[in-house]
Amino acid sequence: MSENDQMNKVKLIMSEMLELQQKSKRFVNLLSEGESLSQNQLILLLQLEINGGMKATDIADFFNVTPGAVTSMCDKLEKLNLVQRVRKSEDRRVVKMVLTNIGRDKVHEIFLKFPQEKLTNIAKVLMDINKLMNKIF
Repeated sequence: MSENDQMNKVKLIMSEMLELQQKSKRFVNLLSEGESLSQNQLILLLQLEINGGMKATDIADFFNVTPGAVTSMCDKLEKLNLVQRVRKSEDRRVVKMVLTNIGRDKVHEIFLKFPQEKLTNIAKVLMDINKLMNKIF
């Protein structure tokens, strides 16, 4: 393969990845449309649902923010009764953020905005992409 062919493939890959990133942003915009919560708050609720809760340090790593920013975000969600702090009985210093029942209902309500068929199609395509990427990386 010539250097020119290789560069064209890299350009194509980057173009497709950037387009996928833009579509992902549009998806998050649709999720947050009409919601009183910020996009980051909604994404945090979704992450807590996916992971069954998260420690503050994991949330900070995920959003690439300071622990103080996580505390502020979680305080707001806790006041809305969407999340709660749970301490591990074996180590009371470890605090995990988990969804409340109201928070779980909110996550489900957000996804009811989309027809089931579209969600199924999106999930299938993204799973296929990730399977292919796992073979490469």
